[in-house]
Amino acid sequence: MRKKNFLDRLFPAKYDFYGMLREQAEVTARGVKTILAWLEDPSTKNFDQVINLTRQADTIRMGMEEKLIEAFTTPFDRQDIYYISVRMDRIIEHARLALQSMKEYDVQPDELIVKMVQELSEGTFTFARAVALLECDPIQAQNQIQMIRIAHTAVEDYFHKGMVAIFKTADTMNAIKHYEINCQLRDAANYLSHSVDILHRIVVRLA
Repeated sequence: MRKKNFLDRLFPAKYDFYGMLREQAEVTARGVKTILAWLEDPSTKNFDQVINLTRQADTIRMGMEEKLIEAFTTPFDRQDIYYISVRMDRIIEHARLALQSMKEYDVQPDELIVKMVQELSEGTFTFARAVALLECDPIQAQNQIQMIRIAHTAVEDYFHKGMVAIFKTADTMNAIKHYEINCQLRDAANYLSHSVDILHRIVVRLA
């Protein structure tokens, strides 16, 4: 466990920012996993669960922003807390947009969409594990980073394969719909990549 420095002991933290980040990361991972479940079972229950988890993640983020303003001290740079929380929020927001587009446009997910969501889900769960380790073992948190980057790269690869397949079709409207969905999933993966960059910076400063 990381030792507290002099300032930590002199000004004990009023808020548990580690806990709030951990909760947001867990909710984000659950939200993406539920989108994956919806691809297999496009039920109202799964759809509503994604919407609820998205709202829950946003509530956690906004509550954390308020506490950042009030807090005299934070366990690490308050800008890093702010930016990693905002980037995390974008992951689930863009994944939710992809889900809504599939539902509203009546698009059946193809193999590449499923693979993109699978990799995004794996990446967000690994990210949640890393965030959970920040307080007690930042070095172990760092060990998760490469796996998250691999998941991001995989989403990018599937995105490009999907684009190649789309541009070969003669159905323009279907191509437009798939392009929008694929871009939303790629954006979610890019925000995962941004989040892990900030996580890495935090780990370097804590270790």
